[in-house]
Amino acid sequence: MNEEMKNQTEQLPLLKVHMMGSFFLEYGDQPISFRKTMATKSMRLLQIFLYNKDNGISRGRLLESTYGREDVADAANSLRVGVHRLKRSLVEAGLPQFEYIYTQKGVYHWTSPMPVEVDAIDIKNKILEAGKETDEKARMDQMIEALELYTGEFLADFGEEEWVQAERAQLKKVYSDALKEVSEYLLKNEEFDELQKLTSVASELYPFDEWQAVQMQALIGLERYKEAMKLYEQTSKHYFEELGVTPSEKLVEQYRYLGSRMGSRHRVIEEVQADLQESPGEKDGAFFCSLAGFRDCYRLVYRMSALNGQMPWLMLCTITDGKGYPAKGGPRLDRMSEKLLEVMKRSLRHSDFFAKYSPSQYVILLQGGSQRGCELVYKRISERFSEEKKGWAKNLKYSALPAIQTEKELEFLEGDDVL
Repeated sequence: MNEEMKNQTEQLPLLKVHMMGSFFLEYGDQPISFRKTMATKSMRLLQIFLYNKDNGISRGRLLESTYGREDVADAANSLRVGVHRLKRSLVEAGLPQFEYIYTQKGVYHWTSPMPVEVDAIDIKNKILEAGKETDEKARMDQMIEALELYTGEFLADFGEEEWVQAERAQLKKVYSDALKEVSEYLLKNEEFDELQKLTSVASELYPFDEWQAVQMQALIGLERYKEAMKLYEQTSKHYFEELGVTPSEKLVEQYRYLGSRMGSRHRVIEEVQADLQESPGEKDGAFFCSLAGFRDCYRLVYRMSALNGQMPWLMLCTITDGKGYPAKGGPRLDRMSEKLLEVMKRSLRHSDFFAKYSPSQYVILLQGGSQRGCELVYKRISERFSEEKKGWAKNLKYSALPAIQTEKELEFLEGDDVL
């Protein structure tokens, strides 16, 4: 490259490539917009070339990553056409006229007249460089800078590609290992605000990796107790509804510690009352609670029934398959279960409460109910349930009985039999 061309290159804006989360490009802080007619294969090629810009990618790997098991002769021809179209699309999208892709000894390389930054590559490089730093604070600062670039999973919209899945798994491990080390440092130095920011992103991206426990530690350190409690409740509900499991011991430990911290601060009765109130959005319809909450409410209502003489009734609504058996997991069950929750909230009385008992079942407690009352409630639920899709009511059945009389009968509500 001669001196004149070098000077021209240095004056060109930076091309920023975003691969963490949605894929998009920015040139001089302006988004690059490709035509809708740009082939999917061309977009895949662009991603591969940019991600491998430092070392290139062999023709064999490129063919395998892009065209899979297609006929080799056809794939090779498609590759040539795809590269040609990609070069044209880059210029049409607003980038300077340039070759961009060249081959050398069977290896495809990305080349451009402007500097290029790829967030996914920067994350790995920054963490790698941080590992060489001997000063702890400087190392942590570099790692935090890398972690802040991790705004989503690698190429989140292209999950079916094998090479994407492999790189995604590798990047997640690099991210998780770095965040673990940074979290320990921030906790030790009581930098709770930074810890809260980082772990809130991790909790959102990987809700089943228990980052919520560390996030709770940060919130407790910031004395944001209500937020910590809300996070625990949301996480507990999510764990049960998605996996059918209770929170991990690590999360429960933070919950216990949260209780001790909240209890250590003296409050006036007005504050206590405010903490116990439902939020405005929760006051509409029947009361939906976690299974643990339902268990406590059930026992309390049963004890109160001995005083007021109103025997509550228990109902169990089950979503079934075509043969009448409890439905197994899948997208269809997810849709039906979500709709059934919405229907129950509208169909039950304000004084009734219910909970999700298993992926295909909801348990309801009717205050002052009866066998006839249960039949009417089920009829109302099934009619509204079928409004979503005609025939769904056939996949719904129920059973009902009066509130239990003995402690032995209460055992069905214990954890081991939930699923």
